[in-house]
Amino acid sequence: MGKRNKWRKSMVLTLALAGGLLFNTVQPIEAHAEETSQQMIEKKAKIDAEVKKLETELQQLQQEIDEKVKVFNQVQADIKEVDAGIVETEKRIEQRSAILSERMAAYQAQDNTVGVYLSVVLEAKSFADLMDRVVAVKTLMDADQELVNQQEADKAKLEQQKATLDEKQKELQKQFQELQQKESEMEVKKAENQAKSLALKAQIATKQEEERLEAERKAAEEEAARLRALQSATPVVQVNNNGGKPQSIVVGSGAGTASSGGAISTAKQFLGRAYVWGGSNPTTGFDCSGLVQWSYKQAGVSLPRTASQQYLATQRISASEARVGDLVFFSYGSGVAHVGIYLGNNTMIDAQNKGVVIESLDWWNQYLVGFGRIQ
Repeated sequence: MGKRNKWRKSMVLTLALAGGLLFNTVQPIEAHAEETSQQMIEKKAKIDAEVKKLETELQQLQQEIDEKVKVFNQVQADIKEVDAGIVETEKRIEQRSAILSERMAAYQAQDNTVGVYLSVVLEAKSFADLMDRVVAVKTLMDADQELVNQQEADKAKLEQQKATLDEKQKELQKQFQELQQKESEMEVKKAENQAKSLALKAQIATKQEEERLEAERKAAEEEAARLRALQSATPVVQVNNNGGKPQSIVVGSGAGTASSGGAISTAKQFLGRAYVWGGSNPTTGFDCSGLVQWSYKQAGVSLPRTASQQYLATQRISASEARVGDLVFFSYGSGVAHVGIYLGNNTMIDAQNKGVVIESLDWWNQYLVGFGRIQ
């Protein structure tokens, strides 16, 4: 099996297991309602570490299998070489058998070989001829026996070679079966852990969303409680005139009117200026509350820095009571987050994403918290 096919098989198994983990009514992963997303993330990290460990072990196992393949290929080459030797040896055996047959046909005029050789000796014409014949006969008999012995040795050698090769093949088959079984078990274990990781990933996303919504709900409840408390206490804002010097806003029981014309004129000087988050002066640029604070500061009124603080520092008034110079406040769902200077006729000047602009309240009414008056 190629590595690509193994990868596909592993992925199919992982996805199949993940499907079972995600949609089966019996969940193998122990997920407790009281667990936080962080605890679930830590659990997933442990599972991912186990997957990583299994991947390393599988790589090592694959290397071992590759080495076994090399050995197997070498044995196959040895088998081919021995097979060639067997063919060659069998040819030699056939040749020796043919030689033996020819000699037996040439010398065997009777039923036994000894009689043939004896007649050869008795036909000698002299002693010298007799000795030559005896030596010749003995040489032929020894050669015949040697051929027979060699033939038997060749057969025995072939049988031993075949037996050795059979044992090698059996051992290789056993080793491959063990390695493949081990690899399959590790692949399944890896796929199971990957499936658990996928299931936990989905659970973590769900848990994080639940935690985010819960945090927003609590923040909204706290903001609503704070606004209710503020409305029930409705502070009165008094502007003290210090002989033309910058004025400060203080909470008190008296009432007075702060001039807003100068603040509006100052704010209009920056129309078109780009929005800068945290900006509170012409050098840095302005965000919404920074523009309001700077503009009123030039008119001699000191206001807090942020929109929510400015909301607390002003007196609540209804939309029908709003007049030029009042502040108008907005919320996106988690506290007062935007402020502008009311210009009358349902318009305001403010700093927003498009920069310092004069715009209608029509779109902003969906986020409207209320109006605040500096007194």
